[in-house]
Amino acid sequence: MRSVGVAFAAIAVFMAGSAPGVATDAGRPRHLIYLHGRIVQEQQSARPRHPQFGYYELEKILDTFRHRGFDVSGEIRPKAASVSESADRVVAQVRRLLASGVPADRVTVVGASMGAAIALVASARLQNSDVRFCVLGACLSENVRGLLADEGKGPSGHVLSIREATDDSTGACKPWKTDPDSRSLLVAREIVLDTGLGHGFLYRPLPEWVNPVVECATGSCCCPRTRPMP
Repeated sequence: MRSVGVAFAAIAVFMAGSAPGVATDAGRPRHLIYLHGRIVQEQQSARPRHPQFGYYELEKILDTFRHRGFDVSGEIRPKAASVSESADRVVAQVRRLLASGVPADRVTVVGASMGAAIALVASARLQNSDVRFCVLGACLSENVRGLLADEGKGPSGHVLSIREATDDSTGACKPWKTDPDSRSLLVAREIVLDTGLGHGFLYRPLPEWVNPVVECATGSCCCPRTRPMP
């Protein structure tokens, strides 16, 4: 596999480790809600094929997080489901987990492409400062501006945004910059990969994005660990 360069919005360099990480401790599981891309919804298939990017490996992605110790959900959305309707379902799902006694910092929502848009809308509607959100293949700066205009509020919680330098859909994206004077409940960090895979980087469970997501879900989303995960 070719080497991968990783750039941060902040002036730092992070190399995703290959260690698996563990998402459970003392019998208390961490919950991960995975929101797939549009192609899965449109084709109603767990393995749809894109003419440029190849197969979207939904089951492999879900199994990767299960093997890391997460309690994973990632059903295929109805074909006609809108972003807003899907976000409401995510909010309800997260609230059910919280009501059952699951701590907010043990809940992570991972959204890819269209799923990223759904995750960010859910974050804005939930307004919980401890829930984790990881978004793949989306422009965080543009999405936050859009949410402020459409929802009247931005996302909340700990947000990790991962996009690809060769992805045409986010190629013009302005880097995320945290406003130090903001009173928002948002703690965000952005990673820009350079895999050369375009939007297809999120079609399969590459360690370049899986490892930072696991790190965010099990620890901190805002700052990279200085040592590899155990």
